[in-house]
Amino acid sequence: MRHGPWWSSLFSRPPHIKSLLLWLAPVCIGCAAALLAYAANCAFSFFTACVGRWWWWPFLSLPAGGMLLTLYMIRSGKGAEGSGIPQALAAQRVADDPARMSRLVTLRLALVKFLSIVGGMASGFVLGLEGPTVQIGASIFYSFRRFLSVDGPLQRRQIILAGAAAGIASAFNAPLAGLIFAFEEMSSTIKGHTPAKLVIAVILAGMVAGPIFGYQSYFGRVPVHSGMPLHLLPLVAVIALAGGVIGGAFSWLAIRTHVWLPLPVRRWCARHPYLFVAVCGLLIAAAGMGAPIYGSGAELTKEVLAGKAELSWQYLPLKFSGLLLTFLTGLPGGIFSPSLSIGAGLGSYFLPFVDPLWQTEITAVGMVAVLSAVTRAPLTSAFIMIEMTDGHSMVLQALAAAFIAAWAARFFRVRIYHELAARMLH
Repeated sequence: MRHGPWWSSLFSRPPHIKSLLLWLAPVCIGCAAALLAYAANCAFSFFTACVGRWWWWPFLSLPAGGMLLTLYMIRSGKGAEGSGIPQALAAQRVADDPARMSRLVTLRLALVKFLSIVGGMASGFVLGLEGPTVQIGASIFYSFRRFLSVDGPLQRRQIILAGAAAGIASAFNAPLAGLIFAFEEMSSTIKGHTPAKLVIAVILAGMVAGPIFGYQSYFGRVPVHSGMPLHLLPLVAVIALAGGVIGGAFSWLAIRTHVWLPLPVRRWCARHPYLFVAVCGLLIAAAGMGAPIYGSGAELTKEVLAGKAELSWQYLPLKFSGLLLTFLTGLPGGIFSPSLSIGAGLGSYFLPFVDPLWQTEITAVGMVAVLSAVTRAPLTSAFIMIEMTDGHSMVLQALAAAFIAAWAARFFRVRIYHELAARMLH
């Protein structure tokens, strides 16, 4: 006679059966990433349709949506705000305390993150999906820890790492970038036989997300040529240095608010969180009057890379401002895709100085540079760009731009994800 629910028998299965059940997690992560991308695209399409019909719509949707999302975040509790990568990093650092980990990576937080991202896109905030997908992936994988043969701090760190890598891989449809991201950004606290777990997780997540996304690169196949002329290399270095300054400045402004934001303003923001978010929403709406800065910017960037659209000179500063304002609100949202869009704006400044044959490469160099400077993860930034554009022939210039920009960003002395993770723990 069976006692208890049907699924209780799963926990008494032999170790090899439990191991197989554990690897259902990356499959779920791939499905969640695809579903988030679809829901976010539908939400943003709704926003753009409203803007096309009523020019004043952002002045209503951004402050109202921001206040509603802030209320939802406050009632849902801490842990779902911001990017999601700091939560995964913080969870690794407290892996010896499962109670603290459960405040950072749980299925409840993953659901809150999912719904908040969709709401933010429907409102028009400047945000991406990739960072949140890291927390969602880590939360899903962590929920499967009961199938571990040994549940210790090392094993918990490993599954957080594998979940984060699977999240990045499925969000960008870039498995190699997911692996590099895990090693470069999140593996400092990991020792042991992690590589096999990472590879399996990324492969399984990609096998699910790949068919849904159609096995296409994130930005499609763009016209990238090999053998960039030597006379363009100094220009690549200049763009990379500029991207390092822009990305480093963004990270510094985002983290060092206590330095540049006056104390009375900070106190007012703390006392009136709803009004603060509403003001930020109105400022983003005002910036959107000068350039199409809303959302992640992925679709516009894709058109720019394909040579089907051009960016105005004010796009970069307005997109930068919109991303910073969205970040300061604390609403859930990633900075990967918006940083790439800012980088495309940087590259557009230099297009008049190069032959049309190389304009795509110059744009891509700007994108790699800004992302590398913001994240301080040059290898991840370079290979994300290579996989997202199917531009394997530009590997050398992408790596050079990424490392030059990361070097330039070091002078701001900010590692945005790691400092946010430390704040969460203290």
